[in-house]
Amino acid sequence: MDFIRMLREDNELSGLLCDICDVEILSEFKTPQDEGGHLTYNIPGKTFAKAGSGSEYILLEDGSIGFWGSEGECGRIADSLQEFFEFMVNCPCWEDYLDEGEYQDRGSLYEFAKEIFEDHMENVGDIEFDLHEAQQVLADRLGIERKADVVDILMRFYHCAKREPRFISTYTENDGSTHSGTGSLFDR
Repeated sequence: MDFIRMLREDNELSGLLCDICDVEILSEFKTPQDEGGHLTYNIPGKTFAKAGSGSEYILLEDGSIGFWGSEGECGRIADSLQEFFEFMVNCPCWEDYLDEGEYQDRGSLYEFAKEIFEDHMENVGDIEFDLHEAQQVLADRLGIERKADVVDILMRFYHCAKREPRFISTYTENDGSTHSGTGSLFDR
């Protein structure tokens, strides 16, 4: 399924994705953020979406999805577009799930994810949509399964974020010195 094309052609669906997941699909692929020529990446790719913060989601040449954050964080987030959209729909506000200690035990991860989702439900309680219902609509329209237990999705994300080669950005200063991250979104 060509998720990007579908979302580009359906403004209502694209708007729902943006409202729920803070993922805005771009009208065309673009070159990833380069900070005026100072920023490079170890794996080539094309940006297909962005977050409200200016962060970017990048389709990497191997078909996996990279994330470059507006605060400089960088790493792989999913092994395919299918997994990316499953993750976004089932785990909106995904950055809240970046506590590596919770990933060491499936039971703890289940409780951690449940607590985060309940917090999200409370936070959007005054907004004009029901989060659970909106997620289900988005999942149905994208042909993705909405899961009550997101542990398997989170474990895929964790393993993807930790696998080699990592997706790494390097910033080169005017004096030629460089700064690189670890390539794991869990290393903050």
